[in-house]
Amino acid sequence: MKHKTLDATQLRNMLLAGATTLGMHIQEVNSLNVFPVPDGDTGTNMNLTVESASREISKEGMDSVAKIAEAVSMGSLMGARGNSGVILSQLFRGFAKRLSATETVTPQTFAEALQEGVTTAYKAVIRPVEGTILTVAKDSAKQALRTSRTAADINTVLAAVLEEAKASLKRTPDLLPVLKQAGVVDAGGKGLVYIFEGWMAFLEGRAADVVVEQPSASAGHADHHQEDLEYLYCTEFMITGKDLDEQWFRRQLDKMGGSLLVVGTTGLIKVHVHTNNPGEILELALSRGEELQDIKIENMRLQHTEVAASNHPKSAPAPEVEAIQQETPEKEMGAVAVAPGPGLEEIFLSMGVDVVILGGQTMNPSTEDFLKAMEEVKARQIILLPNNSNIILAASQAAELADRPVSVVPTKSIPQGLSALLEYDPDGNGLEEMAKAMEQSSTAVQSGQVTFAVRDSVFENQEISEGDILGIANGSIMVVGNDVTKTLLELVEKMLQDDSEIITLFYGEDVSQEDAEKVVDVLAQRHDDLEVELHSGGQPLYYYIISVE
Repeated sequence: MKHKTLDATQLRNMLLAGATTLGMHIQEVNSLNVFPVPDGDTGTNMNLTVESASREISKEGMDSVAKIAEAVSMGSLMGARGNSGVILSQLFRGFAKRLSATETVTPQTFAEALQEGVTTAYKAVIRPVEGTILTVAKDSAKQALRTSRTAADINTVLAAVLEEAKASLKRTPDLLPVLKQAGVVDAGGKGLVYIFEGWMAFLEGRAADVVVEQPSASAGHADHHQEDLEYLYCTEFMITGKDLDEQWFRRQLDKMGGSLLVVGTTGLIKVHVHTNNPGEILELALSRGEELQDIKIENMRLQHTEVAASNHPKSAPAPEVEAIQQETPEKEMGAVAVAPGPGLEEIFLSMGVDVVILGGQTMNPSTEDFLKAMEEVKARQIILLPNNSNIILAASQAAELADRPVSVVPTKSIPQGLSALLEYDPDGNGLEEMAKAMEQSSTAVQSGQVTFAVRDSVFENQEISEGDILGIANGSIMVVGNDVTKTLLELVEKMLQDDSEIITLFYGEDVSQEDAEKVVDVLAQRHDDLEVELHSGGQPLYYYIISVE
């Protein structure tokens, strides 16, 4: 079927088809990670971003192209995770901007919307890198504009877009040497191709109907009866183990509840589900995994009651209550940080951070996660510490949307975040000056990690086999071994410099305290002139995080 134009319903279904197609290829996109380490999450981040957009455009009242445009823009913006998700949200944001003033989508407006998306995304990235999703989007949009000059229908334009997107994706290794070295194409660009393929499938009548389940209750529907709740308990948890199958969890849990979200890797999976039997859900998880973490079960009927009550006028608080409320004024400065484990969370809190978002590799927090965390901070100004290079864009996006002044200190690792906090002063009043001082302090430390390879590869002329232990420092694979302790010790030696004074190790959830203490003893004997510290980080996937000051 040829579509000369698209109305609101058709636009909505086309966007949903793109989300569905991407969702079918999450692991394939994840596997295109340049580093053969267990933090390939581009597919997961892009999928969570489009899922957030899909939920928005599937709400009631989406009866015009303008409303669909606004919903896809806001949904993707709030749900954006990781660099790939943020860039995708900006592509959608520009795409929606062009469609916001039209009643139907024509071949010309469709092409112009793609171009507006590219323009918006390039503006959002301080240092755009070619050979990434940006390049694939740019080349595709240019082809769309050329084709739309003579095209009679949107099918023709999108067919040209898809063909050029695939060709541009193949060229990404020629533009970005690190891709050629790793033998992969750009993961973000691959994800965008799948979105376009989904759009094409809809236009050609090949896309299956898509239903996006909405939350059973919300603040906007507080007058619904409690009996309308199909599921009573909102259940969230993380499950750790070996060779966890994300698809298996998704299939099994889909039979047991609603509003399902399953994300993670072979070693760690995060689950969100609405159910009437949380215990059954947890038992199923334990049947395939080893340990449960961060379990949270909330009664949505009680939440409904609280929401309903909040929509009715409240009586004035008693004088003594009002006095207590007035005794807790806002402080000048607050801080929010991201950390991947409970031990690291405690350390950041002990150093003055107000709220720690649990996340990091494979669990990149969204723009909305940052905004919710900032809502908990009673301060006039806020510092954000992303502590991961793939989270900086989401933090920056949240800072732009915040209701008060916010500065992002672009920390790329846990050691950088901790080093930055040495300059943090909650009583300070110069936000920009403090952020600059913290950024400068963050560069005074070297960062390292010890993890494992998830696939065979060749990186920087080093042959790497699946299961090898990798020592990474400052973004480069420095050591390839087969023993965690030996790899760690060799990595630390390579990281040490003449002026090094302190070595700090944060051991992960797969390392025992006893083994970690043995490593510290060896380092102390080898370097009796250096101070060696040890902390339980509790992080998944990474055996050790190393800081050398």
